[in-house]
Amino acid sequence: LRDLRSWGAEMVHLHTPWTPMLAWQIWRGLRLPSVATFHATLPEGGGFDPFRAYIRFAARYFHKRLDAIVVPSEAPRAQWRALGVDPLPAILPPVIDLARWRAARQARPTGPHLLFMGRLEERKGVRVLLEAWPAIAAALPGARLTIAGAGALEAPLRKMAEVAALRDVTFLPPPSRAGAPALVASADFFVAPATGGESFGLVLTEAMAAGALPVAAANAGYATVMNGAGRDLLVPPGDSAALSAKVIELARDPALCKRLARWADQRAAAFDVAAVGPRFLSLYETALTARK
Repeated sequence: LRDLRSWGAEMVHLHTPWTPMLAWQIWRGLRLPSVATFHATLPEGGGFDPFRAYIRFAARYFHKRLDAIVVPSEAPRAQWRALGVDPLPAILPPVIDLARWRAARQARPTGPHLLFMGRLEERKGVRVLLEAWPAIAAALPGARLTIAGAGALEAPLRKMAEVAALRDVTFLPPPSRAGAPALVASADFFVAPATGGESFGLVLTEAMAAGALPVAAANAGYATVMNGAGRDLLVPPGDSAALSAKVIELARDPALCKRLARWADQRAAAFDVAAVGPRFLSLYETALTARK
């Protein structure tokens, strides 16, 4: 804390500080004007649950003490609304410099390349993608599927692909930070079939900046990013038939893909640091002014 104070900081921006760990302790020790971003949605469900009760208590605790609260989309803000707090958190998307993703754009070989990149866990919907793959492969000769990631489901997913004799499916380890943009840029379609629990769609903005067209499940977080024309790239969560049909439709209609790619390029720009950064600076200035 002594070192942090010596930097001359005027404000603290915390990330989901209700976890009783480092962020909370630093915030209490510095006693500076504070803004926090809460990405996670609050737990739902009936009955008493100690974790859910703690999270609700912590949410109200921080709401009374922080100078500003930010959420990335309506999905987590709806949970704060259910708590009856006033004012509600502001909606501001994460700040990301998309320059390296744009710089990774490249020509692609013949045959549609589908990519999943992320954690291999049930919530991310990779199983749904593998269930959709036979129909996609049968309809689109030369199609390839790459699954890049690691997690508890890796062995079961590999076994599933082996038992079903799925062709042209490649499993890769998670790419490095430097290698991720090139891998995404190599794909025609970035498939994000997460069934829920997403507060935003950062991976979708990165894919769009890299020139890969997202095909995503219509969970609350992803739907925030895929508005307007992007709704044509959404499918019902957990629906493998709808997922395969959407990929086949897009792959067979280059004109449609070009139109959606133009939309995607413009949509990604709306989340770039050049667009979002000034909004955060304004938020900080407002919070500092209110303290004086």
